[in-house]
Amino acid sequence: MRHLPRLAIWAAGALAFLLAWLVLQPRAAPVPAGPFVPGFSAARAQAHVQVLAQAPRPAGSSTNARARDYLLARIRALGLEPDVQVDTVSATSWDWMSHGQSTMATARNIVVRKRGATHRGAVLAMAHYDSAPTTPGAADGGASAAALLETLRVLQAGPPLDNDLLFVFTDADTVQAMGARAFMQSHPWAERVRVALRFDNAGNRGPLELIGAAHADGFAMDAWTRGAPQPHGSSFMAELYERLPQSGGAAPLASGTFPVLHFATTQGPLGWEGMHDLPQRLSSASLQHEGDTMLALLRRLGNANLALASPPRGQVFFPLPLVGMVHYDYRLIWPLTLLCCGLGAWACRTALRSRISGTDIVDAMFSVLFSAICATFVAWLCREALPVLQARYPAADLADDAGARWQLAAFMLVPAAVFIALQRRLQQRLGVAATALGVLLVADIALVATCARAPGTSYVLAWPLLAAQAAWLALAGKKTWTPARRAAVAVAGALPALVLLLPAVHGSFVFCTPAWLVLPSALVCLLAGMCGMALDALARRWIVRPLLLGAGVSFGMAYAAVPRVPDLPTPNRLVYYKDTPSWQAFWLHPAGPLDAWTRQVFPNTLHPYPLPYLFGRDADPVWYAAAQKDDSVAWPDLVIDKDERSPRQRHVEFTLRSKNRAPDIVVRVQGACPWRTSVNGRVLTEKSCFSWNLALHGMEDEALRFAFDFSGDPPFLVYIQERIPGLPGRDLPPRPAGLPPLLPLAGTTVAADVLRFR
Repeated sequence: MRHLPRLAIWAAGALAFLLAWLVLQPRAAPVPAGPFVPGFSAARAQAHVQVLAQAPRPAGSSTNARARDYLLARIRALGLEPDVQVDTVSATSWDWMSHGQSTMATARNIVVRKRGATHRGAVLAMAHYDSAPTTPGAADGGASAAALLETLRVLQAGPPLDNDLLFVFTDADTVQAMGARAFMQSHPWAERVRVALRFDNAGNRGPLELIGAAHADGFAMDAWTRGAPQPHGSSFMAELYERLPQSGGAAPLASGTFPVLHFATTQGPLGWEGMHDLPQRLSSASLQHEGDTMLALLRRLGNANLALASPPRGQVFFPLPLVGMVHYDYRLIWPLTLLCCGLGAWACRTALRSRISGTDIVDAMFSVLFSAICATFVAWLCREALPVLQARYPAADLADDAGARWQLAAFMLVPAAVFIALQRRLQQRLGVAATALGVLLVADIALVATCARAPGTSYVLAWPLLAAQAAWLALAGKKTWTPARRAAVAVAGALPALVLLLPAVHGSFVFCTPAWLVLPSALVCLLAGMCGMALDALARRWIVRPLLLGAGVSFGMAYAAVPRVPDLPTPNRLVYYKDTPSWQAFWLHPAGPLDAWTRQVFPNTLHPYPLPYLFGRDADPVWYAAAQKDDSVAWPDLVIDKDERSPRQRHVEFTLRSKNRAPDIVVRVQGACPWRTSVNGRVLTEKSCFSWNLALHGMEDEALRFAFDFSGDPPFLVYIQERIPGLPGRDLPPRPAGLPPLLPLAGTTVAADVLRFR
């Protein structure tokens, strides 16, 4: 009987690690089982992807127009009449040094309204159909647009719903979500939206995840957690994914006052500039899960009473093993934080009364921070000492090889072992209670900062802190407990940290990859620190060595794994540059090794050279060689309309029209910075800046009238580059046999000119 308490403790520890094992299981897209049920068909959606993702389709390109015509034809075949919204929108962003980056685009959105029976409100479902200029965009754009089209077919064939459904296929969304911005700013149906669903993918496999919940309320989250098949996601990862370029697609929707649920598949890398975003790499299971989720949510929200939606405030959401998805309102974040800080203050008061000096508490806090920094530094040293693994990681991740997972395991174990070893030394010097209190107080400070900057991540710290601080207070007040009971309380206090922090550690490692180890290593150290009392009670000696052994085995397995990357079409980074001032044309290629084909293009070039005349003083070196002028590529059509000068101000106007109907145009001012800029009367900036650039998208052959105002009378240059996907191929050498094929419309053609204002 005397061994029963110790057995119970080890059983609790085993349960904790079982839950941790459950939350770290690989997430795969659920595959429907059982007999076939009529509904969303991934096969039909895949067929749409094959048509849409034949080639890159940036806004304003001919391939973009073909994709739009295909969608319009398929929608009309369903008996619906789509509306094409054509609107020009702009946005300007500034960095901390006042470098201005303006973006202006003409978006051609496809808007379809499926009428409901009551007209009490509308549910918006949005996906973009354009792609970046360098990628076919099978997952990022093609998959969600195809899924939205197939969902529309299923709903059109079924019974009518109570609420209106708005299906919006946006254009120019790969550049600061200009299509979504155009819909929200000028389309009259935007005012009727009560709930919005946004879909665009950052990966091509894995389950569909909720990566954003702007203005979400309990009504919208309940629709997702109860209606979607196997919901995935967490607000912690949503805060990380907000930093991805794809996540910006939901930002214009957040300008409204309705809940916005933003979904994406996140596993499966798309490669540099989307080079691996190909139809053959798109997972059918992921596409099926996206379509099933889309269909289930639209049916549920389409028949819901949208008047029940509460005022939007935002939601914290996360999965719990054996429980499911949990969510609560943002209003609870700060009360939970204040409760944690209150418990921390109470713990400090109890510690001081228990003859733990304040100096020891402060010493523990700084020592814990120093230990975390040392653990992160050691992990960084391991990464730098293994350059082969660094180079192999992207290939292993692309091939879904076990080597990537072994690397992640190794970089999780290394900082954990180092931190626990240093924590042992600290416990011997200051005591277990003082060391644990130092960890908890540091975590309290981190929680306050997190709530202010990234409130969706607060649950990762708040609930483990509440449990750990309650366990610390219980142990401090009951010093007469038996060692077995004290160990049981310590394990119970560490259990929420294992359940909530461990998946956050794993998710941050997957998101950051071993290229950036600060956040994942900090979370590893925080997890080890919160489990410090439990580790001291259960495994005083045998913990660091097994962790180091596990790290060594993981590194060895990562070396042993040889990823087999499938043969895929490769991007063509070759540039045909036609320059007006020099009246010449060049072949250009970014610095780096040349293959057997590009080496023929630059036969006499020994190494890359900087070209400040073409790209500015700070441009990177490039390979270059002379090329024959191709008359099918037109020069930029430029006319200077006005140049008014005075000692106090200079006002310049000129008109640009692209005879190439270039999808992308870049305008850069060098030598002076305008304080006011406008295009066709639309004001872009009205403040002094350090530098200014403008990117134009989808303008086709529209006449663009620029107006610049400068302080004083400075001389300056205006660089104009029209960028067109594809290359004039008549002067290119034949591609040698054995090299992988190139992506369709690979390469870039640039027609450039310079306006000199002296």
